[in-house]
Amino acid sequence: MKKSTRALTGLVVLDLALALGAAWMVWQTKSGAWHAPDEAAAISAITATAGGAIGIVTVILLMAFAVHRKRGN
Repeated sequence: MKKSTRALTGLVVLDLALALGAAWMVWQTKSGAWHAPDEAAAISAITATAGGAIGIVTVILLMAFAVHRKRGN
């Protein structure tokens, strides 16, 4: 597998894992399994943090994809 293909595969897998993890955490909060004093604020913090992490991962791996593609890998 070419390095550029691995970068894109990693991007999809990591973004999906982060999104599923955030969805699971929101579900735990909404169902009452995790107690939060302010449910709306907790869900907002979870989604903001997950969104930031997904953005960082996406940018880094897209840059890696571009570099590898440029070098012919």
